[in-house]
Order: sequence, then C-alpha cells, then structure tokens
Amino acid sequence: MVSDSPEASADPGPVPTASIQGPLVYPLTSCCKTGATSKTLGCLVRGYFPEPVTVTWDTGSLNSSTLTFPAVQDSSSSLYTVTSQVTILGEWTNQKLTCSVAHAANTTIRTITGCTKNFTDPSLRFFYSSCDPHGDAQATIHLRCYISGYTPGKVKVTWLVDGQEDRNLFSYTAPDQLEGKLASTYSEVNITQGQWASQITYTCQVSYYGFIYEKHALRCTAESEPRGVSAYLSPPTPLDLYVHKSPKLTCLVVDLASSENVNLLWSRENKGGVILPPPGPPVIKPQFNGTFSATSTLPVNVSDWIEGETYYCNVTHPDLPKPILRSISKGPGKRVTPEVYVLWSPDELKKGRLTLTCLIQNFFPADISVLWLRNDAPVQADRHSTTRPHKASDSLPSFFVYSRLVVSQSDWEQNKFACEVIHEALPGSRTLQKEVSKNPGPAQPVPAELALEDLCAEEAESQELEAMWTGLLVFTTLFLLSVSYGAAITLCKVGTQTALLPGGAPRDRESPLPGRRALTSTLPQVKWVLAAILQEQPPASHDYTNVQEPAA
Repeated sequence: MVSDSPEASADPGPVPTASIQGPLVYPLTSCCKTGATSKTLGCLVRGYFPEPVTVTWDTGSLNSSTLTFPAVQDSSSSLYTVTSQVTILGEWTNQKLTCSVAHAANTTIRTITGCTKNFTDPSLRFFYSSCDPHGDAQATIHLRCYISGYTPGKVKVTWLVDGQEDRNLFSYTAPDQLEGKLASTYSEVNITQGQWASQITYTCQVSYYGFIYEKHALRCTAESEPRGVSAYLSPPTPLDLYVHKSPKLTCLVVDLASSENVNLLWSRENKGGVILPPPGPPVIKPQFNGTFSATSTLPVNVSDWIEGETYYCNVTHPDLPKPILRSISKGPGKRVTPEVYVLWSPDELKKGRLTLTCLIQNFFPADISVLWLRNDAPVQADRHSTTRPHKASDSLPSFFVYSRLVVSQSDWEQNKFACEVIHEALPGSRTLQKEVSKNPGPAQPVPAELALEDLCAEEAESQELEAMWTGLLVFTTLFLLSVSYGAAITLCKVGTQTALLPGGAPRDRESPLPGRRALTSTLPQVKWVLAAILQEQPPASHDYTNVQEPAA
C-alpha cells in the first residue's frame, strides 16, 4: 500500500555516492603590481568527502587577515569544495606563505608566493671603500649599492641602520641607466670610519613591484662577501643547445687563495632547492697571479632550460666566511632574428690570401654561436675568431658580432665556404647559413666594391639612354611640324589658283591647267616625304651589357 502523506511521496534527493576522499589543494595568486598596499592569496580545496576540512595559514610576522568561505557540495558527485584566502597588508617580502589543509583522509600543505612574478629579480651588489679599524675615526667611508636588471622607474631605494630607516643618513640615488628594456642604477651614502668599525649594520633596501630586496654591509672587519673571490655562471651555447642537444651550464670561481676543499654544489628551483648529483669534482687551475680558479660543468635538459628553469651554483671554501650563491636561467625579452652578411675584398687576393668576414647584427638575446664551413664540413675552431656580442648603438635591445676567417688563394679558388649562425630566434633548426665562393651562384653575395661599380654603371647607362631618346623625340616632332606646315601652305596656294581661273569660268576637266600640274607634282612629293618619315627605322641602339671582368 502506498502512503499519500507528504513524507512518503517526497523526493529523498541525491544519495551520497562518495567514500572518504582526500582533498586536492590549489594555490591561488595574482600578478604582481607596483605600489599595491595589500595582496590577497587563496587556497582552493576541492574534491573531498566528508566534511569538514580545516584551513590554516602560516604568515609569520606579516600583518594579515584570513577568511574561509562556507563549503559547497556538488550534487552529482557529493564531493565538497571550499575556498580560503589571506590578505597581507603593507610591503611584501621575499618570504613564502603556507596553506595547510587538514582532513580525515590526509593533511596537505601548499607553499604560496605573494604574487605571480612576470619579471626577473633585480640584482644587488655592495661596494665600499677600504677602511682601517684602528685609523682616524672621522675618515669618510663610501658605501655604494649597485642595482641592475629591473624595469626603469620601478625601484625605490632606502638605506637602513640596524634595520631602521635613519632620517639623518643622507643618500644619493643616480638616475636610471638604460640597458635595453631594463635599467641599472646605484645608491650611495657616506659614513665615518668610526661608524663603519662599530657594530652597526647598514642595509640597502630595494622595493620592486611590492617585493623587498636587501643587501647588508657589516663593519669593515666582517665583509658580507669576500672581496677578490668572484663566481660566475655561464649559460649553454646555442650550438650545444640546438645542434648537439647537450646543453651545459658552467660555474667559474676565480681568485681563490688555495685549491684545497673547494666545493661547487648545484641545485634547481623547481626541485625544491634539492642538491643535484655532482657532475664531478671541480677542475682546479693555477693562475699567473698565484691564485686558483675552479670550474664545474652541469649538463641540463634542453626542455628544462627552454622553459625557464632556474639553476644555482653554491660555492664553499674554508677561506670564505660564507658561501657564494649564484643563479642563472633563460633571460626574458622579445627574441629578434639575426641578420647575416658575408663580406670580402677581391683586392686582397693580390697578397695570396682572402679574409672572409661574417657580420651578424640586430639579434636578441646576446647568446649566439658562429661556425665556418668548408664544403659543408666545419672548419677547425682555431682557424677563425669571433668577437663577443656588442650592443647596437640604437635604442633597441639588440647585439652584433663579427666572425673572421682567413683562407689562402688556392683554397678560395677550389672550395666553397659558408658562415653558419645558431641563434634561438631563427626558425626551424635555429641555424642559418650564408655561402660564398669564387664562382657565385644565384644566391651568392656580391662583394661591396663590385656591387657599387655595377650600381654606378647601371645609373650611367640609364641616364645616357634617357638623354638619347629625349633628343630623338624632340627632333622628330620638330621635323614633322615643319613638313606639315610647308605642305599646308602649298595646298592652300594650289586651291586658290584652281578656284580663280582667268575669265571667271572654269576650264574643261581635260584641259591642262598650270595649277593642276603644280598640285599633281606637289602631292607626290609631300606623300613621299611623309612616307619616308613614317617608314624610317629607329637607329640601332647600343647593347649595354654589364660586363664584369674576372678578378685577377
């Protein structure tokens, strides 16, 4: 029996079909903006069952407030979704926040940065003049903070004394120095040697897109980074990256006082800063000035480098008060395809040799590889030389290089050569070849001297032909006008004599008239003259052929 009561006939609704299921946690960030007074981050927690979950934010000492919205259940899957957000007031520092989600199934922790960076971090370096802790306490010490690699007009520099802004510390910040689309500047202050020798810590603080970057300078007996010892990171060459498919990073440390216990450790950002397996012990080399250099080479994955992975080289040594850390990644900026030209001078063959010069210009970024080929085979690297990339003189962020190859006259006469350029902005295989040989083909570049001679010869021929045809046209026009005028006068006279005969009456058609004879004798002459003009052939023109004499 079926009940008619509302309780019996009501739809019981969706029946939960999910068993216990842990949540999926997604960090939510926004793009970084300069001048922002607050930033809001979020955690999206979805796909869990049953309720509840607990969302906890770890913001450290930052001034912040949190808000967790009510959970929402999906009617089809019975799974829940909840969102939590945190708002941070004031300037954002480089520290990261954590969002912890506790559920009956598991506990998930996500690390979130303040905002999504679409820029590279500026680089800060600290310099100061030499000091003597036991010298004159009133002597002046110059502190300089060098900032580079930022968008012009986006940085603000503040000097701190023991972590606090000092109104009595007068600083000078230089105008931006443009370096392509980025810029560099420096800020400096003057202090006394007594202040510098005390326990005071001076800090160069840079605000950039809401992030805070700091560089500290301790008293002169405790340097923030040992002077004299330097570390450099080199990116993979385009040849290794796109042709050999075996890119390598190089970490070079110079001016080491000793060669013992030098360690160069590699790590990468997307692996959580985990130390990578060492590629091998560093290569130690003695230098002429009595110091040592250490080099470590790390093979990397092609796709990882192209996608912007950041790698770190950490240098430790017993003589260093603290490790030196360097980072490198694929640089930002719009890629620009290089222009390639091969130049040579035939006059140099008189000396029994020929210098081939490959000009590569207007490309970005600066990383480029240049090879020379003889009959499609690579020429030994010690046979040619290539300059370092130089900035172009225009305002665009572009570079140029020269590559030089010297060949003998017999080598030039028997082989063909090519300049091969490898650059990431080139399409397809990232390579481009420009060939050159003694016997040029359709695409053979012409030497600059011959090209100029041909251009001048063509221009002179064009002017000569134009002047000749202009004179001929004027002469023909005047000649036709004069003949037509004479014929018209003659016809008028003949017509008058025919109309006005002696006695006032016309003569018989058969009677011979002087006027008729004149007309008869004149018309063939006019007809002959016009026919001669119309039937006359134009004079034969010269055959102007651009003849290039073979080079001696």
